[in-house]
Amino acid sequence: MQRRYVGTNTPSNNGSSTTKAIERVLAGEAEAHAPTSSGPAPPALRGGALRRYRDIALGLALSDAVCVVVALAVAYYLRFPDRPMLAGEAIVLAVAPVLWVAVFHAFDLYAPQHLSAPEEFRRLIGASSVGIVLLVMASYWSKSSFSRGWVAISWILVLLLELIPRRWWRAYQWRLRMDGRLALRTLVVGTSAQAARLVEILSDRASGFLPVGQVRAADPAEDGFAGRPRIRVERDQVPSPLPVLGGVGDLDRLIREQGAECVFVAPPGIPVDDMAQVAWTASRQRVEVRVLANLPQTLTSRLALVKVGPAIAFALKPVRLSGRQAAAKRAFDLVVASAALLLSLPLFLLIALWIRLDSGGPVYFHQERVTKDGRVFRMHKFRTMRTGGAVPGDAARPFFKLEDDPRLTRAGAFLRRYSLDELPQFWNVLVGEMSIVGPRPLPLAQVTANLELLAARHVVPAGVTGWWQINGRSLATPEEALRLDLFYIENWSLALDLYVVLKTFGAVLGRQGAY
Repeated sequence: MQRRYVGTNTPSNNGSSTTKAIERVLAGEAEAHAPTSSGPAPPALRGGALRRYRDIALGLALSDAVCVVVALAVAYYLRFPDRPMLAGEAIVLAVAPVLWVAVFHAFDLYAPQHLSAPEEFRRLIGASSVGIVLLVMASYWSKSSFSRGWVAISWILVLLLELIPRRWWRAYQWRLRMDGRLALRTLVVGTSAQAARLVEILSDRASGFLPVGQVRAADPAEDGFAGRPRIRVERDQVPSPLPVLGGVGDLDRLIREQGAECVFVAPPGIPVDDMAQVAWTASRQRVEVRVLANLPQTLTSRLALVKVGPAIAFALKPVRLSGRQAAAKRAFDLVVASAALLLSLPLFLLIALWIRLDSGGPVYFHQERVTKDGRVFRMHKFRTMRTGGAVPGDAARPFFKLEDDPRLTRAGAFLRRYSLDELPQFWNVLVGEMSIVGPRPLPLAQVTANLELLAARHVVPAGVTGWWQINGRSLATPEEALRLDLFYIENWSLALDLYVVLKTFGAVLGRQGAY
């Protein structure tokens, strides 16, 4: 087949600065034990969100324990329907909840305030796999070893069962956040433009934070390096709806007065000694510190903290597919596409008959689209529109799609609503033109007209579904769609692909943004 392509000054002595930082920290510690005129924060302000997070963590542990017991019991009776459970196997079943919760705790799965949904899914797979291995080892110790069938069924069942309550708990957290009952009272350190942007982000209910005030950094009255006056870092304060409650030296008092549960630092421009005092004060007050990273949206699995001399830096792991990873992704594509085609074969016949009866004409629609490295291929879909009609609107606009297309047939409207028109694309996956997960392939005309904008999407194969599809589908603006595609490209992993596939079912059944 013929292929086509689309074409400062470094301080000499920091002893004075370090001494100042130590003096300020010790002074703050003394202040923490001294009575204050303002008194403690009202009980209603302190610890409400943190207490709810602890309750949620307890609920997660209980649901995890129930899931593993149910999975092991069901797997046993599926594997041995006529055999009563032996004493050794009953012991393993009794030990399983404790072992399971311990493994999940080791994978940090009981800190819901720190986990995004994709990261939680990735850790669930790892924790469940380790948990099953440890249970197998425990079964050998109890002289009642699991059969391979029991192990396989248990792993699949427990993973599926874990996803159900975890999904419910995540929805519960979302409701509490939107009600304002799961918002961490937060002090923002900094008054720069970056701090104003951070306040705007945290003010969104869905963020899980409630900014209550700002704290000024880099006090100009203090001496700087080698006895020289410190240059004020935050020279241009940006107006903010939040009051500036004081400086970093007042942080200990401000945490208590405001009932703060989190301190969020907005770099750049926060001196090292100020950052040290923030960390020290927050540690004494048992308050979490978060620092805004000027990075594109990135999964935490790609981040690592590394020590560079006296400083700490983020290491962003590359995600270019190695030969082994590319082979794993291709194997995943072949398994899923083959299973999907076999299971949907009866639907192919019914859909083809419906299209012919509804509007006559051809059953399939074929269009030239662009995939990895700008390669042009012929994508297949079930036809959802009448033939011969002119395209209304600017079809060369990136991600162009009409919300109410007058050419849509009655059968086509139903097929699009549930994405059934996409089923023939599994053949594109089998022959290697597409992947199960990846950026959606755009028509050749759109890519040609916007080559510079869209070129970054073509470093991976186009996908039947993708990060864009499960985060808004057709409701996403072109800018949002491009950003979501780039997020997937920058954070690819096999676990992320599996997460996207599972989320796609929910997006399709819920008809989120489909038309």
